[in-house]
Amino acid sequence: MNSKFALVNMLMLLLILTSCSKEDPVPEVTEEPEVIEEPQNKTTGFISIVGTSSGTVATYFEELPTGTVDVSLGKDFKEFFPLDIYDHTFFTRRTDGAPGIAKMVVNADGEIVEEGFIATVESISRLAIKDSEKGIFKSTVNENSLSVFNPTTLEITGAIDVSAGFNPTGNPPSYNGFIFRGDDVFSPMRFSGPNSGFVNDYVLHQVNLATNTFVGDTKREGNGNGTIRHGINFGQSSLDSAGDLFMPDEGNYELAGINARVNKIPAGSNKIDPTYIFAPSVVLNPQNIALPIFSSFKVLENGKAVAIVNKDIPQAALAIFIAAGGNVANLTPVQLQQISAILFTTETAVWCELDLNAKTVTPIAGIPNMGAFARGTIFEHNGDMYLPVRTTLEEAYYKYSPATGAASKAFVMTGGTQSPVFYNIANNN
Repeated sequence: MNSKFALVNMLMLLLILTSCSKEDPVPEVTEEPEVIEEPQNKTTGFISIVGTSSGTVATYFEELPTGTVDVSLGKDFKEFFPLDIYDHTFFTRRTDGAPGIAKMVVNADGEIVEEGFIATVESISRLAIKDSEKGIFKSTVNENSLSVFNPTTLEITGAIDVSAGFNPTGNPPSYNGFIFRGDDVFSPMRFSGPNSGFVNDYVLHQVNLATNTFVGDTKREGNGNGTIRHGINFGQSSLDSAGDLFMPDEGNYELAGINARVNKIPAGSNKIDPTYIFAPSVVLNPQNIALPIFSSFKVLENGKAVAIVNKDIPQAALAIFIAAGGNVANLTPVQLQQISAILFTTETAVWCELDLNAKTVTPIAGIPNMGAFARGTIFEHNGDMYLPVRTTLEEAYYKYSPATGAASKAFVMTGGTQSPVFYNIANNN
């Protein structure tokens, strides 16, 4: 009996203890918040820009076009004028025509949209970006200074006074481009005001972005008989791997005896080397006295460059010149006008490879002749250069391989009222 009683008591005690104990806590399950990734802007692809009767059309292409492409089917803007490309982003004048600088991107849906802007009082003439923190531009309001800005935040961070620079007209200077060599910026000058245009020297101002100061100036002196035109193209196209700068000018268009030249600023120097004389058009044809110019100049690797070089003298223009005794000074204003009209409409120029050290000029086989003023924007893709070709028959890009020297037609463009240009946003050119 006692053992049975003890067993019953033990069972009852166990029951009481079990009923009074708390259940073991259940671990809480914490759900990780869902991470929603923001759609990323496009970092590869190509954009074409063409003028139309109502404004500008910009079109995004995921892949490089082939065959024939209509470039007038993209997005309409009042204007779309690229000043520079950095980090797959276009920096343009405001596309609605308002004063200022717009930051344009291609969003995840392939749409070209404004991501931000810098408001200014007047339009911007030139702009260039060095890196994610420093860019430079010239407005028409700050007559004797350059503005420094942050391309990432779009904040204006400083100003550089350039009033101490050589200025043969006495009018506020403007610039046709900004070329970087480290923190140094070289700027070919243009001149505004009553004596606007070009002067008898090819003038470069230099500033420094590390100190935001004016450094000095340098010039190529002319012959005093005519003006020298600028020759800087879109983007950074002048610095070679050795640190030498090759700055093109376009000589004179008015038969003043000034040949277009490549000007060299050696590495470690801030001055144009007066002993470096390279006039590509004259090298290609020593008899070309009518229009010895070249354009669309771009430095490649290994001391080479490409450019459109005017080669031939049209027979009709030569006949007028001979009738004047072979002397430019004898040409009447009417004859000069006749020759200019012939030169502007005749396809006498060819794409060439330039050897900047040997000073040789080699026409690129496989590309048709163009007018001397047929220009466009060069872009690079997969190691090949894509060269714009404008003829009376077509608007096209030709693929040129610097490694082999071979060239072939890449694609043809149709649509628009002006010559279209292409940009590669992956390579920022």
